[in-house]
Amino acid sequence: MVMEIRIDPIDIPLDNNSRYYAYTLHVDDHRILTVSTNSLQTLSKWLTDLLKSTAKTNHHPIVVGISAECEIVEYTKRGINDQPFDILTLCVGSQCLIYHLDSRDNPYESRDLRPNKPLRAFFDNPNVVAVGMEIDAVAKKLARHHGIEIKNAVDLRALAAKKEEHLDLARYNLDKVAVTVLGKHFDVVRPEKKVEWYEDDIMKWNCELTVEKVQFATVDAYLCFLVGSEMNDVMIYGGSGTENDEAKAKKKNGKREKKKN
Repeated sequence: MVMEIRIDPIDIPLDNNSRYYAYTLHVDDHRILTVSTNSLQTLSKWLTDLLKSTAKTNHHPIVVGISAECEIVEYTKRGINDQPFDILTLCVGSQCLIYHLDSRDNPYESRDLRPNKPLRAFFDNPNVVAVGMEIDAVAKKLARHHGIEIKNAVDLRALAAKKEEHLDLARYNLDKVAVTVLGKHFDVVRPEKKVEWYEDDIMKWNCELTVEKVQFATVDAYLCFLVGSEMNDVMIYGGSGTENDEAKAKKKNGKREKKKN
């Protein structure tokens, strides 16, 4: 069996300040609300609402699945050209954001990097843990081109290797890592042809991605989130998915203190 995926665009009124496009993605029985935007106002609100919704669990890490992509990958004689990312996708549970990035290389933007300031503050939060493929390279490029530094970053392959120590995961792509950690049911059927980002120049100008692109950008970040959530204990305790002795002792002492009070 494979994951059943369906996406439905949501009709919403647009304005110049909070311009965004919304979609409902159904992954089996799970529903995800995806927002795609290049609006600073919408970005700030999405991140603020996310932190508020997870405030009650701020003693645990906020696992965020992330995926960063370039629309066109340029190749040189020395390899892939070092170019800024075009979109950054974040996923936490039933919420997903696709943000169209501004880079410090963009001559039309202010050098104070205000467009990316909410993301810089978000990833500087010690409770936020970003989980993704080749996360070190992604984090370095985000810092280099977009001024965004990720305080806590966890690589999916390294995380999965904690569970499957007998496997060589170095060449595993996202789908294989997900199936390895989550099970065969999380297999994703990908299109044979390259997914187009925009149908025409008007859509590109308005930062309106094709529905297919939104679907797979969401799925990628969602899989990163699922793997990170599944291996949450490893990120907290640094073990093989079980608490170490020190962590268990802290829990016991905490329970004793509650009883005394």
